[in-house]
Amino acid sequence: MQIWKRNAVVTVIVLFVCVALYMSWAYGRAPEEDVPEFDPVGGLILDDAGDSGIISADGGDAADEPVVSTYFEEARLSRLKARDTAYAILTEAFDNEDVSQEVRDNATSEIEKLAQNALIEANIENMVIAKGYDECVAIIGQNGIDVFVAEPVGGMTAADAALITDVIMSESTIAVADISIVHVSV
Repeated sequence: MQIWKRNAVVTVIVLFVCVALYMSWAYGRAPEEDVPEFDPVGGLILDDAGDSGIISADGGDAADEPVVSTYFEEARLSRLKARDTAYAILTEAFDNEDVSQEVRDNATSEIEKLAQNALIEANIENMVIAKGYDECVAIIGQNGIDVFVAEPVGGMTAADAALITDVIMSESTIAVADISIVHVSV
């Protein structure tokens, strides 16, 4: 009975993480008319001529490389990869029958923490974008939160920092001293 409950909790948490990541991705992408065509077979972003138009660093066609067009997309991808790696490690520890109950409980706790952080990050990103900023990526770490925001026209002001800090404080329990706001020129 207890194993069933734990598995149900882990499943719900994983579902929340997936929903949060999807929401973050869906709200952060360009409007449909600006999205180039995607070839589902080759995985290439196509221009009007059908070429990928992407050249790799060595001068060849970069058809095998993932297409990442902005700093913010790269940051989201990096965050997702790190979270997936952490989740895989925690799931492996949880599923291992040779580990103690304490290790399993710790793994469950860390998975819950990953899910909570993903939801908080998505909420902060959506709220900052709703306040009029073009792009935002929030990354919660062990020492606080880093929020990367596209620099507004005219540059970042103290009022901008105060607004973003207010959003972070309303969506989380992170102390002001642990908040880092970075403006990114795009």
